[in-house]
Amino acid sequence: MGSKYGELAIKQLRDHLHKREHEAFLSAFRAPTLLVLAMRDNYLKALGGEALCVLLEEVPEPPPDMLRHYEALLLDGALLVPCGVVLDLARRLKSKPLQLLGERVRLLENRLSRAKPREPVREEQIEDLKAPVIEVRRFVQSTFMEFTPRTAAETLGMRKSIFRSEQERAFQKALSLRFPALLALPNYALDQIAELSSLRKYLGERVWSYGRHCRIDALLVLPDEGRPVAAFELDSGYHDQPEAQFRDEMKNAIFRLLGMPFFRLRVESPSSTTSDEWYAILTDEVVPRLDLGRRLHSQASV
Repeated sequence: MGSKYGELAIKQLRDHLHKREHEAFLSAFRAPTLLVLAMRDNYLKALGGEALCVLLEEVPEPPPDMLRHYEALLLDGALLVPCGVVLDLARRLKSKPLQLLGERVRLLENRLSRAKPREPVREEQIEDLKAPVIEVRRFVQSTFMEFTPRTAAETLGMRKSIFRSEQERAFQKALSLRFPALLALPNYALDQIAELSSLRKYLGERVWSYGRHCRIDALLVLPDEGRPVAAFELDSGYHDQPEAQFRDEMKNAIFRLLGMPFFRLRVESPSSTTSDEWYAILTDEVVPRLDLGRRLHSQASV
């Protein structure tokens, strides 16, 4: 990990895991500073995943709060575990988001196993397999450029989240979980999914000019081809204003010409709606109206 803190943190986590101090391990792993490191370090992710595996194997009835914490870590991408472990935890917690995540991991594992078939072990390799396992330091070469201090860049607004609100962040998480076979993209430019130059004569100058500069709150695309499948707008009380309604109608007109499913979703409390609640809304309001089977088939036939 390249830092004194990281090395000490790993040693502490290993000690907790060796002594089967599950609560102490989880508390240390969830510390904000360590969790930031874990989000970008696969070794730490794997170490956290190993702790979960040991907990499920050796503790008959783990505390529910502990399992919920591991669920949150999995959904945030802070752990690396096999699909069977994810599905086991999903069954214990009756968690639909975890169930979908486990199915996504299973698809990935199956894809990798088909791409790289395992070769049979030869006799001359047996002695090598008996050799003790040693840990080696990984080495990578990278180029890093930073022209201003991070704190200064953030303070001056040079960098910001791709989500413009908490509502968008929660919705994006639910969208990815509800449609795991598709790629969910936030705040996507409309001119990247539509040939606006071809639509100019049908839209008129004002609508065409608006379309060149507007964005879609969320977009579902086919991962391999990048073809758009459906678009989403998260409406609020702001959209009741006449000027906003006029812009909404221009966007609606563009999507009517595109012939692409376009969903406008509105909730009573945008800032407090959780990803689980958005997941339920997608299930009830979007899935029945989105014929993915027909859509994917028509794209494959092009």
